[in-house]
Amino acid sequence: MPKLRDYVCWDIERVVSTIQTEAVVASSAVFLATHTPLQIQRAEISGRTFNNTGQMVSEKDVLKDFLGRKTATGTVLLPIVGESGSGKSHLVRWVRENLPASSKRKVIYLEKSKTSLRHVIESLLEGVEDEEISKIRADVRSSTSSMDAPALTLRLINELMLALAGTTSAGLRGRQRQLAGPKGLALVLQDPVLQEQMLEKGKFVPRFAEHMLSDRGSDAERPPHFSVDDLPLSVASSMDGVAAPTRVMLRLLLSKPEMRDAAVDLLNEYWEKSVQATSSLGGGRVLDAMKKVREIYAQQGKEIVLLVEDFALIQGVQGDLLDAITETSQREGRTVLAPMRTLMAITSGYFHDLPETAGTRIEASTGGHVYNLDLVLNEHDSEEAIASFAGRYLNAARVGRKELEAHAGESVPNRCENCPVQTACHDAFGKSTEGYGLYPFNPSALRRTVHAIAPTGQPLAFVPRRVLSRALIPVLTEGYDSIQAGSFPDEQFRSRFKSNRDANDPPLASRVREQIEDLDQVDGARREKLLEFWADSPTELVNLDSGVATAFSLPDLPVDSSRAKPLAPASRSTSVKRPGGDPPVEGDSPLPRGLQKRLELVESWSTGDAGLPTTEASAVRSMISRAAFYRQDWLHPPVKPLGVNDAEKAGWTNKANTVSIEQAAAEALSRGDSPVIFKRTPTNAEFFKSLISLSAESAVGVRPQDVVRLSSMADRYARVLRERVTEQSQVGDDDLVAGLRVSLMGAALAGHAHPGAPLAQLYAAAFHPGQSWSRSDASSRTPLWQTSLASHLAKRGTLVDRLRGALGVGQGTGAVQVIDAARARPLLRRAAEQWVLDDLELPRWAQEAAQPLTGWRVLVPAQHAQLVSLLQEVRQWFPRGERSTDLLSQLDASLRVAAELGLEGGNQVPAIRQLSKTIEDADWASLTALERDLAKLTLDLEVPAAITAALQGVVPIRDPHLADMHQLLQQADAFLSDALQAAEARGQTAASTASQQMEGLMDAWQQIAQDAQMASEGEA
Repeated sequence: MPKLRDYVCWDIERVVSTIQTEAVVASSAVFLATHTPLQIQRAEISGRTFNNTGQMVSEKDVLKDFLGRKTATGTVLLPIVGESGSGKSHLVRWVRENLPASSKRKVIYLEKSKTSLRHVIESLLEGVEDEEISKIRADVRSSTSSMDAPALTLRLINELMLALAGTTSAGLRGRQRQLAGPKGLALVLQDPVLQEQMLEKGKFVPRFAEHMLSDRGSDAERPPHFSVDDLPLSVASSMDGVAAPTRVMLRLLLSKPEMRDAAVDLLNEYWEKSVQATSSLGGGRVLDAMKKVREIYAQQGKEIVLLVEDFALIQGVQGDLLDAITETSQREGRTVLAPMRTLMAITSGYFHDLPETAGTRIEASTGGHVYNLDLVLNEHDSEEAIASFAGRYLNAARVGRKELEAHAGESVPNRCENCPVQTACHDAFGKSTEGYGLYPFNPSALRRTVHAIAPTGQPLAFVPRRVLSRALIPVLTEGYDSIQAGSFPDEQFRSRFKSNRDANDPPLASRVREQIEDLDQVDGARREKLLEFWADSPTELVNLDSGVATAFSLPDLPVDSSRAKPLAPASRSTSVKRPGGDPPVEGDSPLPRGLQKRLELVESWSTGDAGLPTTEASAVRSMISRAAFYRQDWLHPPVKPLGVNDAEKAGWTNKANTVSIEQAAAEALSRGDSPVIFKRTPTNAEFFKSLISLSAESAVGVRPQDVVRLSSMADRYARVLRERVTEQSQVGDDDLVAGLRVSLMGAALAGHAHPGAPLAQLYAAAFHPGQSWSRSDASSRTPLWQTSLASHLAKRGTLVDRLRGALGVGQGTGAVQVIDAARARPLLRRAAEQWVLDDLELPRWAQEAAQPLTGWRVLVPAQHAQLVSLLQEVRQWFPRGERSTDLLSQLDASLRVAAELGLEGGNQVPAIRQLSKTIEDADWASLTALERDLAKLTLDLEVPAAITAALQGVVPIRDPHLADMHQLLQQADAFLSDALQAAEARGQTAASTASQQMEGLMDAWQQIAQDAQMASEGEA
């Protein structure tokens, strides 16, 4: 025996062949079997608009009014108005099916699916044999069969251009006068560039041409008229391609919206004339033909009933037809034209655009009313009305078209009556008032599904065609396999149907969905949608009705199903959310209204109804980022603590680049690299609610588990904060090694660090700001060395501050007091491995201090060369092993003898003696140390290792008098050489004693130089 589990009582073929979205498509039997009484409102005409009176009528009332109304002219023109899909054609079809048979009545039925001009004309003239009428038929057939759509499109636009070119200012009104004549709007249609745009696919003219030649598909809508979008306004970017006279007219349209509206009105007014010219129906031929038809039927004593499923389909002949069907039937007291009753379906918007004369005639023939099918169901009767409508179609789908047609004229069979699972099915899913089962829907699911596909801005509108095409047919066809497989509602259903808050259908609360996530890892997604639609969004997690759960193979969860119930319909109707208004408030809340509204916005975000607004997203981001900031332990490892502003500058902000939230405001800032990422889940929604409540200093509703989660996230992301700050601040290990190397090389310029120095010395030098540093041996430094040192010291403070801040801590965010030596020493060793900046990527904060070091490869060799040269020259007069006291004594004796003898150069003696006095404290032994250090370099200075070796001799601070020693010896040598020459010259005339004495002194000085030279050569 069949069971309700995974049971289906229809098949897809029956659904497709039986449920039709167009009234005209279904056979008479199917149409009547699925017909649901329509909700029809009587509306009073007011000019070109109408206003509902609140009076509801039935189809029978409409039929009675249509057939029984008497007018003085013998014509009735009764419009059925409503938006697309509201059931207008259905009502016209129902009237046709229920017209009493009569030999005194000629029925002309214009189907909306037969939109070609040929079908319209032939339907209007059907059954009438007359020479002129036959000629019209032939002309229409010829004009429509001799052209394809592109050719007809071009012909239509050209005829419209000719019609506009024939206008005059006197014949137009208002702004249209500026568009009159061959130099007006006609220029736009004539220009090849602009004409091509107006004939693009999808524009009005080519679409009209396609429908004029062939019947449309059942779901395709013919555009009713020109709109602003059909104007060729995209030429603004290519104005050069437009002829000069046309450019003036085009600028007028581009610059003034009111002129664009006037242009559209003018195109629509002259469109019918162009259609008639194209189809050979101009000159009132349709009007004359319809009068002829009425004359013939008048002679037969018949009345004409014209049923028009869509008045828009007779574009091109509307004016003539309106004139013909409203022409009085009486002439001089006798009937010359057959009385005519016209029932026509027309969209609400198109009714407003009817010519004024048409509105006047409609008002006169109906007594000033129309029937309106735009239906908005209220909360009280929506479920019953929807169930009645859907139940008939569901039953028809189960019965099938063939059987319905076999029972034509009889009562419609109810497939549920003999169903083996009827009792269980109806108990679980319900039935309509007519007794048709609603499975696989129930009343709640039907209502929510209908609301889910309602037109935008009309949440409670009931549009039959939408309900059939977007709800019933998809569920029965797409859900067929998934119901049998136990996987309904599947992903297609879940993505297609979303609860419509504007219809007061709240989605399943995030707290319920969160519980489902925890308890149901297998059927969670299905359970959510079933509870939302079939259980009407209960306020707490409950198990689905046992019958519904059985049918859809959904196992129960270990929850108390009595804990919560769906919102009652009565309470639902009292809190309907209007489009654009505030969300409904369910009951009293202990929260302030502002906070309650913010929490509702989070709920809307969680269900996908809206993004998370800026205020709520900012509150969440701020709570998360600040929690991680305040949880940061700046002592492990030690680092200078950052203030909130410093952390933001370093990249840890309360924005999306730190905390990314799916579908939240300002998400574009995240760039996909945010460390904290929240997906739109019910758990996150509940978490956000707690955070927003905490940020508003309210503890009401804050869940303990959310507080624990915030604490856990603070711990986890505090580490991420450190990494983010480290990366953004460029204080990672590699960055610090680079910065320490710059610091060491700067210290080397000042003589406080050099390769091979003890680590303690390097440590002290690397973290010294250098304000007090100066070289006492500046006189022996090259100018480049001196300027580089001064430039570096000017920038060194910033460099060292960053190094200290990255490797040390202080009081609060103040100055660093302690350096973390355990971390700094290994980094310092790495930094001291090389003493060049080749291919080293420097952090931003080290670049200014490093800039003076960019000439390092020139700077060090130049200083090395200068010291080598200076040492070599000094050794010419002060050889290794010589005592400085002997040298200076010999020099003093030479100066004294030269002065006594009055030799030339005596004026140099004071300067030499001053230099001798300056270097009294000089350490002449330091020359030996310098010589030893310089001798260590044996490599080419182009090699990086050689640069490091050269620093051994270049960097250390030498005796401050080194340059003075060199200068003293150089000047003394020059002076004594001059003195010797003078002595030799004097020796030829002066006493031999003086000459011999000077020669003896010079021999001793020259011996010193000779010994220095020999020592230098031996060293080499």
